[in-house]
Amino acid sequence: MPKTRPVSETIRRRRPAAGGYPRGDETRSRIIAAALEVFAANGFGGASTRMLAARAGVTLPALHYYFDSKEGVYLACAEHIAERMQAHLGAVTAHVAKTLAQEQPSSAQLLDMLVEFLDQLTDLFLGEHELEKWVLFIIREQARPTKAFDILFDRMMRRVFGACSALVGRLLNRPDTEREVRIRTLALIGRIIFLRTAREAALRVLDWPDFDGQRLALVKDALQAAVAAEFGADLASKRRGGL
Repeated sequence: MPKTRPVSETIRRRRPAAGGYPRGDETRSRIIAAALEVFAANGFGGASTRMLAARAGVTLPALHYYFDSKEGVYLACAEHIAERMQAHLGAVTAHVAKTLAQEQPSSAQLLDMLVEFLDQLTDLFLGEHELEKWVLFIIREQARPTKAFDILFDRMMRRVFGACSALVGRLLNRPDTEREVRIRTLALIGRIIFLRTAREAALRVLDWPDFDGQRLALVKDALQAAVAAEFGADLASKRRGGL
C-alpha cells in the first residue's frame, strides 16, 4: 500500500461548510459494512472504488465525499472493527486494570478474573456473529500488515493482550514484561483464536453445527479446565451438561 498521509488525517469524515449528502452517518456506516465484505473477499489490491460504491449502493462521488480515497475506506474499516471489539471487551479490560492497580487480589480472585476474561473473549470470537464479517479482513492484515494493522493492534489487540498478561504475571508472581509470561499468555489466547480461524475444521471434528448455546458453554468449560491445569488450581466448573 503506498505511503500516504497520517491515519488520523486519512480517515476523518469530510464535511463541507454547508449542504452535502443527507443521512451522513447512515450512509457512512453502509459503506463501511459493504467495504468489509469487499476487502475480505478481494483484499486491498483486488478491490476498487467502483466495487466498493456498487456494493454499498452509492455513487463514486458519494464514496469520495465520505472517505476521500480507497485507503480512507480501508482504514475506516479497521477503525470500525477496533471500536466494535473495544465495545465488547472494554468493560472487562478496564475492570482488570482497575482491580490490579487498586487492590492485591488473591490467587483465587485472579483466577476468577482470568476465567471471566477468557469467557468474554470466547463470546466475542465464537458466539458473536458480527465477527464473521471481520475475520478475513483481520487474517489478511495478519498475513500482510498495513497501516490498518497498526490500528487493530494499538486500539484492540494490545489492550486485550495487556489485560490477560497482567493477570498471568500476577498469578506467576512475575513481571508481565517477561518473555515467558507473554508466551504463556499468547498460548492461552491462542486456544480461542485457533477455534475461530479453524472454525470449520473444529466444528466437523466435534460434529456440531455451530458454537451456540450449550456448545459454547462446553468450550468455556474446557478453557476453564486448561486455566486450572496451567496454574495448578482446583476450579469447580460453573457450567454443567453435555451434548
